[in-house]
Order: sequence, then structure tokens, then C-alpha cells
Amino acid sequence: MIVQNSEILKITISKLFPFVIIVSFFIFSYGPISPGGGFQAGVIFGTLVIIFEMCYNKKVFSEYFYSLVEFTGLLILFIVLILGFFLTGGYLFGGMYGIHSNSKVFANFYLWLLNLAIYLEVAGSIILIFRYFIDWQDE
Repeated sequence: MIVQNSEILKITISKLFPFVIIVSFFIFSYGPISPGGGFQAGVIFGTLVIIFEMCYNKKVFSEYFYSLVEFTGLLILFIVLILGFFLTGGYLFGGMYGIHSNSKVFANFYLWLLNLAIYLEVAGSIILIFRYFIDWQDE
């Protein structure tokens, strides 16, 4: 079965697209208080974009854009890890709750940034990997 010819998939994706985006952001927003938020949300978002592109047989953005998203995730990850090391003296925010003695909000902000970096890295990587597989299949 060719994916582009399936009206059922096209209608399903067009109706569920905004809801899946909301679920992805919901899982991402709970990343600092639950394990795997950024990774799971990145996989959901990346898979949604790939299915959308396969159903409608058009690319949403270029490979350069997704490479830039992936690089931005790596850059945020590097900055957050270096900043956490200098602020806490420990690897991966060893004593980050000691940064602001009365508030855990700022400490969770660092975890949120870490999840953002993972989210961008995973979403960009998933999309690029599947695009290269699809291009490789066409050759």
C-alpha cells in the first residue's frame, strides 16, 4: 500500500495533528518532575512530522533546518552542563537545589532547559534519520 494514496491516513493525521502536538508539549512540560520527558516528547513530535510528510508527500522544512534544530539542542545541552558545573561544582547539577536556597523553581528551570535540549536533539535526529532512510529507499 502506498501511503500517499490512503485517504484514511490523511484525514486521521489532519485531525489528530494538533492534539498530538499538545500531548508532546504536555509530556515535555512534565520532564523536570518525571523521567524521560524531553526524549519521549521529541520522539512523538519527530514521528508525527515524518508521518505527515509521508502522507502528503512533501517536506515541511529542509534538512538544513532540522540539522540546525539538532545543533541548537546540542548547544543548549553544552551550555546547561557547563553552567551547572560552574554553579554547583558537580557533574550534572550535583547540588542544584542549593543554588537558590528557598526555591526549587529555578533548579527545575535548569532541568527544563536540559529537557529542551534533549527534545530538540531527539526531534531533529528522528526526522533526519527517517528522511535519509526514505531518500535511501528511493535510490
